[in-house]
Amino acid sequence: MVFFRQQQSRLRELRRSPRFEVHYPAFFDPCDGSSLQNCMISDISAGGARLTVSNGVEMPGEFLLLFQRRCRIIRRDERQVGVMFLKG
Repeated sequence: MVFFRQQQSRLRELRRSPRFEVHYPAFFDPCDGSSLQNCMISDISAGGARLTVSNGVEMPGEFLLLFQRRCRIIRRDERQVGVMFLKG
């Protein structure tokens, strides 16, 4: 177990951008005319994310990831706003 944790931390250091653990509900669209499927974004970075899907859900090689978060504006200027994600 300790060996695995040491290897895992070394792998994380090699990533180009830091990952942040999150638990965002999301959907993926297979883009083939079939319906949206539920998933959970488990962690996210500037370059990618780790998704958790239900057992038996088939994932195509490429898809559209959709997620929404309820937000509150915490600052704004002429052309930009800063938002805070709200829980729930």
